[in-house]
Amino acid sequence: MDKVTVERLPNTKEIPGAKRWEEERGEFVQVAHQEAMRHLAAFEIRKGFSRGNHYHERKEEIFYIFQGKIKASFLDMDTLEKGEKILEKGDKIRVKPRCGHLFYGLEDTFVIEYSPQVYEKEDSYKIDLS
Repeated sequence: MDKVTVERLPNTKEIPGAKRWEEERGEFVQVAHQEAMRHLAAFEIRKGFSRGNHYHERKEEIFYIFQGKIKASFLDMDTLEKGEKILEKGDKIRVKPRCGHLFYGLEDTFVIEYSPQVYEKEDSYKIDLS
């Protein structure tokens, strides 16, 4: 699916850019590096619950799974192509505009979300991916 990109952030502090590492004090994550950010949010998805079930015409969203595991379902609103991925701690996913998405908690999960666009309620269109 062209409108979804998943990457596993490297587990090292020795490289420039987005990365993560564990140390005695706890985990450190540099989720973004040299990216524009006009919207930032953090949310929880409890096991057995879901979030999303919508798409945006203009907004690109980037999500980082800080803890837990989810099933992510996608629908390209232009081609009607469907996709599904299991995402877990350390995964970063970029969802382009006009890509429907639904996140279902397989475990209690904590997610960071950011976007280069400002959040506008009127740019959120409900769909049914369940």
